[in-house]
Amino acid sequence: MRRTKRIFLWITALLVLCAGIAGLAVYKNSRTGNPGGSAPGNLIQDAPGPVTVDSRKNLVMAVDVPLDSPYGKLATAYKKNVEEMSDGGLAIDIYENGLLGTAAELISSIGDDTNAADIMLVAISDLADAGCEDTLRLSEPYAFGGHDGFLKWAASKEAAALLGEPEKSGIGAKGLFFAEDGFNHLFLKEDANVKGKKIAGEANEASEAYISQIGGVYEYLPSIDIKDALKDGVLDGVERDCGFYKEKELWDEAPYIVADSHLASPYEAVIKLSAAEKLTRKEMDILKKAGEKAVKEFTETLSQEEKAMLEEFKEHGAQAVKLKQ
Repeated sequence: MRRTKRIFLWITALLVLCAGIAGLAVYKNSRTGNPGGSAPGNLIQDAPGPVTVDSRKNLVMAVDVPLDSPYGKLATAYKKNVEEMSDGGLAIDIYENGLLGTAAELISSIGDDTNAADIMLVAISDLADAGCEDTLRLSEPYAFGGHDGFLKWAASKEAAALLGEPEKSGIGAKGLFFAEDGFNHLFLKEDANVKGKKIAGEANEASEAYISQIGGVYEYLPSIDIKDALKDGVLDGVERDCGFYKEKELWDEAPYIVADSHLASPYEAVIKLSAAEKLTRKEMDILKKAGEKAVKEFTETLSQEEKAMLEEFKEHGAQAVKLKQ
């Protein structure tokens, strides 16, 4: 009787051990996944070689301007292109309005822990101040023949070489792509020589240099005062883009348009070396190609909008003229 009881206890213990081993196997499969089983909870797409939350690489992009401005719209298009072209493997978070610091501050603090941006869209003038002297030539008034000329140059070997200047200059960044947000023109009260005439420009050295180059006298006035100054004869013309001319409705005060397409404010997108080192060559190629695509579409849109505005100005009585030297 005792022997039978011991045998029963041994069999019971063996069954309990087998059940424990089976339970452990089921638990392990639920943690690691198995063919034919349910997908892990952090899977974000079902394609072969899926991207997971853990494997996705997040990049922070900083811009000085609001997202509804021209360069803000470019940054938004760039984000969309990067995420689509990488199948979700790369993600970009945009911080607008200089929230992470101005472009100049970000460039000067690339090697510091205080710089939270990975990709920065910065003015050429800021890069020049940081040591990219060759890149500064993009700010010359007649560097390009309008929007088409800029796009052709942006795809050239010269542009590719200039993208390497931030790294060569020791800034601690690589160039990704160049961009422009429109060309300025000259709007005059009279179809006459501008030599000695007072021209209202923007509050920057490039605008002053352009006006001096064509023989005019540079003046700066707040935007709100320009229309009255033209009416009263205080000014003889204004140097701005078509958007400004349309917003202020200056076709009566300055009906002569010198559409000479001088570049207003070129920008360059750069990525910190510390961020670039964490990316594969393919991912870096995606960042560049996504930028080229965004710039091409953006620039073509700017060109179409400008042509439409110039036609509208003609309907209001304005006319295109050549600059008289």
